[in-house]
Amino acid sequence: MDAARLIVVTGATLAMIIGLVLVFLRLKAKNQGFGLNSLRALGTVLLIPTLLILATVSEFKVETLAALFGTVAGYILSRSEPEGKSAKTESASGGSKTN
Repeated sequence: MDAARLIVVTGATLAMIIGLVLVFLRLKAKNQGFGLNSLRALGTVLLIPTLLILATVSEFKVETLAALFGTVAGYILSRSEPEGKSAKTESASGGSKTN
């Protein structure tokens, strides 16, 4: 492995570790557990550096890497609801009707 690849792999690994620490510290500061948005943040912190490592080290074709990056972009940009919104939607639509 040449020096440039080693630097990229080391940097991406450090980005993963620092990102994980920051997500966990943020969850602890807000006194929250794992939910949809926190899992999305963890997935993003792990997936993007992993793709960077794959693009650098492996011999994937450009089309394959573009498909992987597109999948991650869709995952990141997909709609996420704030916590508690689904419960509000049910009560607003009359989820517990009594006759």
